[in-house]
Amino acid sequence: MIDAPVESIWDLVGNPARHPEWWPRVIQVEGQRFEQGDEYVQVTKGPVGSAETRFLVERMDELREVMLRCQLTGTYAHWTLTGAQGGTFVDLEMGMDPKSLGNKVFDVTVGPRYFKRWAEESIDALEGAACDASGTSGAPAAAD
Repeated sequence: MIDAPVESIWDLVGNPARHPEWWPRVIQVEGQRFEQGDEYVQVTKGPVGSAETRFLVERMDELREVMLRCQLTGTYAHWTLTGAQGGTFVDLEMGMDPKSLGNKVFDVTVGPRYFKRWAEESIDALEGAACDASGTSGAPAAAD
């Protein structure tokens, strides 16, 4: 759980233009709109260098869910947010539906470990950005 309201988390997760501010490996995002069905260009630092690819906003439910997918590799990030007592539960599933033989080999050999680590780094970075924006520490409150 992140100690920030769901609206603050959504401002970071639901707007791809803000991803380079906090999301590890996301270097640059270019796009005019970020609604369900829209595509945008993203530069991402990958395991073998940086790549500019097109991403699709596959699913978007304001303040609740966003699913983003790379049109070249099949890499996806599915964020689900649930507000609770002023904080936000964040669930992130990352993975790949590989579109090429090279990506299939990557996904089978190192993909699970790579995406697990990236997801953990992503949630940690999101928490840091949200807490910086709200002025909280991100640490659980001390019991009296």
